[in-house]
Amino acid sequence: MDYRKLAGTYTLADLVEGFGEVTRKLQLLRDGVAVPKSDGRQVALFGMQSALLGFGLTVHAITGAGLNTRARTADEVRESFANYATVDGKTQDELLTLTESVWRHSLLTLFHFQLDALFQNLLRALGKEPERTGFGTNCAGLLSQVTLVNRNCAKDTLDAATFLRNSLHNNGIHRGGNWGPFTTHGLTYEFRKGFDVQCASFAHVLAILDSTVDVLKEILLSYEVRTLPTVEDRYAALNS
Repeated sequence: MDYRKLAGTYTLADLVEGFGEVTRKLQLLRDGVAVPKSDGRQVALFGMQSALLGFGLTVHAITGAGLNTRARTADEVRESFANYATVDGKTQDELLTLTESVWRHSLLTLFHFQLDALFQNLLRALGKEPERTGFGTNCAGLLSQVTLVNRNCAKDTLDAATFLRNSLHNNGIHRGGNWGPFTTHGLTYEFRKGFDVQCASFAHVLAILDSTVDVLKEILLSYEVRTLPTVEDRYAALNS
């Protein structure tokens, strides 16, 4: 999919397509990782997939796609939103924008939580104790342990996803150093210290998640990781 179509005006059907694209890519990776569902690798990938499916199914249901009668029109969706709640000073379109912002930020956060847990579990399986000081340290540690075709591109992809997520802790402001530009799927990511993030549209979020799946494929199919007999996920083990 050309995620750039989600950078400007787009339909909810376009959004469903974007969710589906990354979801299918994760399924292909899950199929290619020949380990049981209880293995930490599968647990994390399914967790990422679940976040995408959760939001995708929600948007799908709101639009009425797949109904035996007919799909809802954009005006009907707006009317439904307005009949549920009104916010002083907000139009129907602004209510929809508010909802989409919650989807966008929540998806990014839930996906990245699974990424963080996966990297910690992989480090333990490789005999390294993960740090508790943040994702960046564990990311660098894991990348140093595996054989990758383009380590710099992998790091840039993971850094961009991480900076996007971290900006949510700071109300959309980037607190780290200046970084970028980095381009993937025709979309550019650039962060400036102390400034609001300008690369957090749904186009940017889904594109960087798509590219992150590519990096995960390279990591999980690397010799060092694919030869691990098992990767434990402690939460999954406690709740099995």
